[in-house]
Amino acid sequence: MGRLYFRVVLPAAMVALTLSSAGQDNPLLPLLTLLAALGAALHLLLPARLRDAVRYGFAVMAIAFVLGVTALGHLLGLRGTPAQLSVALLFTPATLMAWTLLFADRPRTALVLNVTLTLSMTLLVWRWQAQGLQAGPLLNLPLLVAVIGAAVVYYALTFAHMNARYHAGEQERMRDPLTGLLNRRALNERPGAQGTLHVAVLDIDHFKRVNDTHGHLAGDRVLRAVADVIQDALAGHGEAYRWGGEEFVLLLPAGSDAPAVLEGVRREIAARQFTGGQRVTLSAGLTRLGDGEDLGRAFERADAALRAAKDAGRDRVVLAAPGGPGTAPLDKRALGR
Repeated sequence: MGRLYFRVVLPAAMVALTLSSAGQDNPLLPLLTLLAALGAALHLLLPARLRDAVRYGFAVMAIAFVLGVTALGHLLGLRGTPAQLSVALLFTPATLMAWTLLFADRPRTALVLNVTLTLSMTLLVWRWQAQGLQAGPLLNLPLLVAVIGAAVVYYALTFAHMNARYHAGEQERMRDPLTGLLNRRALNERPGAQGTLHVAVLDIDHFKRVNDTHGHLAGDRVLRAVADVIQDALAGHGEAYRWGGEEFVLLLPAGSDAPAVLEGVRREIAARQFTGGQRVTLSAGLTRLGDGEDLGRAFERADAALRAAKDAGRDRVVLAAPGGPGTAPLDKRALGR
């Protein structure tokens, strides 16, 4: 926004003033031109780390200039022209729009500067009109409509762009960068479940051994592979989260065959070979979330079932009955094994 303001808005204003004041002896034009040229030069030539000071400095100088002309113009014999009044009326909204975006990271500062500039320009225009000055032919209805329309369109496009960036940032904030799965924050901020769900907690067996033996890069490859297998197994039906480390959480719809899905994931991982021919296994706990039940309660049952799977020798899926502490190993014969 800074580049657009200093490279387009200000030069356009100066060109309009110069063309509209041709052949007129008015000391305001050199002062305005000098102010705009100074702001543009500072913004373009100074390093990026100093541009923050430029935007503040230029805004303050612009307001001070308007106030100075308003307060001292009649003493110094500075009188505006109809064309300059027209340009001021047209470019004030553009400047307010530019400052709103230029100080988007400092909304209170933008508000103070815009209110101050608005009041300053109002006083200046009121004084000029009190001296009998009226807007010239430059301020005609088509041009006014064009300026207002351009401002509205630019605001709309900028808002849409900022909104898209915000939602993209929100999506990124909810994703685990390594696996691409939803992360723990996303699960914690998930709205309450409607109806029944299957809740599963999965853990890679002896994952620390993978890191210690083959390094963290190999461990990362294992995590990504497990995430890919999970996503393929869900096929868009359900939600997969990386809970942390080597642990994953799955939420599957009530109508899905959750035990078969988990067993398929377990088999696929067990059949793969990773770095150095090493094989990796998974343990999982599964339960059902009842209608109206808190997700945290179901998660605790699934986590308890996961611990039971670990205690029973790992590389297995253990079921936890809804609403009860009991667990049972998955009957693999029922799944055709």
